[in-house]
Amino acid sequence: MATAKTTKAATEGKTKTVIKVVVTAPAGPRRRAGYSFGPIETALTKEELGEKAEQLIEAWRADPMLKVDAREFEEPDTDPDAEQAAE
Repeated sequence: MATAKTTKAATEGKTKTVIKVVVTAPAGPRRRAGYSFGPIETALTKEELGEKAEQLIEAWRADPMLKVDAREFEEPDTDPDAEQAAE
């Protein structure tokens, strides 16, 4: 049985709030602007989308077959600078 690696932040309970764009295609598979979507949520940060994040989001919102939302997610804070500042 494989075991998941835990980070120092996860074991200490430190989290950060991350805003992600959540895209679904409720009617079935859909490709738009180089990304593929389906009925299962795809959650991406603007950093993951890169320099053209705003253009991608705009293209997805223009497609009536896609549902596009923004949501906050709690994630383990793995920022090494934050760990060093706490010490």
